[in-house]
Amino acid sequence: MIKCGGRCIAIACISVVVVVVGWLFWCGPHTTVLLVRHADRAGTLDQINALGTVRAGVLAHVMDKAPLDAIIRSDAVRAEQTASPTAAAEGLTPIVLAGADVQAFVDEIRVNHRGQRVLVVGHSNTVPDIITALGGPAVTIPDTEFDNLFVLELCRCRGGARLTNLQYGAPTQ
Repeated sequence: MIKCGGRCIAIACISVVVVVVGWLFWCGPHTTVLLVRHADRAGTLDQINALGTVRAGVLAHVMDKAPLDAIIRSDAVRAEQTASPTAAAEGLTPIVLAGADVQAFVDEIRVNHRGQRVLVVGHSNTVPDIITALGGPAVTIPDTEFDNLFVLELCRCRGGARLTNLQYGAPTQ
């Protein structure tokens, strides 16, 4: 039997504290990334149409139920029009990034928004790439769909990312 008195107990307690603090630091709070494609548009115009305006309002209402820390959107007019009602309702100024620069979106989320709830407004060809770059599964968004709301939960402790695909507003046809 090893005899070391209170010193062994103190060392054991310190070891447990170091492990727990290290685990908490490494895991940290999880990040929730909510991703949408810009709202409905007519043809190839860089603006949303009347249905898109309604959908942007619905998005603001949905996000009101899940308060946000940040909004990141592409520099396209249709992304601005989609994000604006939510930004106004949340009192946030969106972070504007080049629409095609997927890595800029990923870096912004990972570096500046760890542990936060972030709305990303992108495009049918960038939202799927952002999801996979953050560790989520591959998804596709057809050019005719505007009602997807992807919820990507990022947690290092549980092994990465978990994706839920919801719909908001009227179903796209």
